[in-house]
Formats: sequence, C-alpha cells, structure tokens
Amino acid sequence: MIGNDVVDLGDPETRPGAQHPRFDERVFAPEEREALARSGAPNRLRWILWAAKEAAYKVARKLDPRVAFSPRRFVVRLDAALRGEVRYDGERFGLRVDVLPGAVHAIASSDAEVPASVRSELRDLPAAEADPGRSVRALAARSLASALGAEPGAVAVVSAGRLPRLEVGGRPAAADLSLSHHGRLVAWACEVAPLEERA
Repeated sequence: MIGNDVVDLGDPETRPGAQHPRFDERVFAPEEREALARSGAPNRLRWILWAAKEAAYKVARKLDPRVAFSPRRFVVRLDAALRGEVRYDGERFGLRVDVLPGAVHAIASSDAEVPASVRSELRDLPAAEADPGRSVRALAARSLASALGAEPGAVAVVSAGRLPRLEVGGRPAAADLSLSHHGRLVAWACEVAPLEERA
C-alpha cells in the first residue's frame, strides 16, 4: 500500500516563521528537532519531514482505519538521497521524497522501500479557482488509463469511505491510489498490480 503528500513551498503557510512558535515541538520527535537545529536549510527540511509523516499516515490509515494522525509518533529517517523510512508504533514504511523547485513530494509504502513500479505525478492546479480535489482525481484517472489498459473515459476515481479508489468501467481496479493537494499543487501516486494479478 502507498500514501503520498505534497507541500507547496510557495504557499504563505510554509514560509519561515509562519508557524506557531511551538509547531516544531508539537510535530517533530526529538531526533527530528535535532536534525532541524543542525540543518543549513531548516525550513526546507521541516516540510520534507511533514510530507513524509503525512504520506506514511495515509498508509497506516489504510492498514488500520483507527489510526489517528499524531505527527510526533511518525518518526522520519532519511539518507542524503532523501530515501529512508518512517517508523510508527513498531511499523516501518519505506519512503521516497522528491524536492522540486517550489515543492516537496513524499511517497510512503507498506514495503521496506517504495517499489520502482509506483507511478506518480505532480502538477500545478489548472486554474486558481479550480477545485483541487476534483482536479487531482481527474488528473490521476486521465494519466492512469493507459497503465490500466483502459480508455480514458472508462477510468474514474471514487471515494471508498474516506479513501480514493480507482475504477475501470465502474469496477474496482487492481491498484492502490493516493491523492494529495496543497496550495497551488496537486499530486497522486499509484501502484498498479502486474497484469497477471489483475484477473
């Protein structure tokens, strides 16, 4: 299973000093706060850690719907290539973070590493007034049609409880999907089952 999260680094709430003075203490574990204190780019690291925690939470929630988002309990460990893991109550989630101009995109997996087969996409909202939830669902459906061997109009993203589900022709697809949006950005990540598992 996978989860993803995007942070728009151009959004006013991500600017240095825009957070409550105790934000770091409430959100980050002691080892993460130490990393922030040592960092030459603490604001960038802050949002890398936040996106990683959110992405891992989405996986944890798929595994157990009772999981509540308690950011300090999701502890992030990253290497210099921004690959690593998030630990949560004895669970370990594989992690990959991409930092792009003006954006952070994190993908977490129930596997030890994010599988190379996971597809993802990050885009600007098509218009400032666009509905980000609707936009990211449409983007994922359109982009994933070919991976699923389907006509674009046959693929849809629907809600299954509070989780997104990919459907082809009104039937659940053999795929695990995660959606995210923040500020002017939308992103999705999806793991499509191999052809032999789709029967």
